[in-house]
Amino acid sequence: MPLLGQQPTMPMKQVSHGHFLSRTMLKHNVVFHEGSHGDSAYILIRGQVEISGNVDGRKKVFAILNPVSIFGEMALFLDDQARTATAICLEDSEVIEVTRDDLDDYLRTAPQVISSILTVLVARLKATTKKAMHVPSIPMAVVRTLDLFAQNDCTTIGFEQAVRSMADTLVSSPETITGYLFGLANEGFVTIEKDERERRVIRIKHHDLLHQVIQSRKKKE
Repeated sequence: MPLLGQQPTMPMKQVSHGHFLSRTMLKHNVVFHEGSHGDSAYILIRGQVEISGNVDGRKKVFAILNPVSIFGEMALFLDDQARTATAICLEDSEVIEVTRDDLDDYLRTAPQVISSILTVLVARLKATTKKAMHVPSIPMAVVRTLDLFAQNDCTTIGFEQAVRSMADTLVSSPETITGYLFGLANEGFVTIEKDERERRVIRIKHHDLLHQVIQSRKKKE
């Protein structure tokens, strides 16, 4: 039954040759609510979706997503994780739903090498994010997120995409995340520069970023 003020969602349909489902949603449809249990991620392929949350009793818009964007992805990797934001369609939209079962099926049927790599990455993501959830400050959660990339030899990350993803995951504003990233740059842990296509990127200078930051903080105490 649709929520009050929410238009009914049209039926799902199969896409491609896999188990992924395409969902056509009308303007003002809620994809998921903050605080609700989730086990699916979504890929926006048409339309526009707003990601927002309750901050100090007020609605805070974290991001406006356009195709092609993925959102709600942490539900694929975290056990019993409540949604940290609300996703609502700002116009008629189409999203592809990817469930945790879909991911598990892919890992089982993928070539062995790829499957092994993905399994390791998923395990590290789960462990790192769970640790970040217990960190009392967003700055350290940002460091832990970057450290995950560095551990997997991904030391160059798109700046805008990283800011959007971390703001969504950590229920913070893009401006706040940007400030912390530039703080890390000022301390020499990362650089923020432009690539050959003139796009801003974050370059992580240490593969053991988390350790380096912790040691630096201890020296200042």
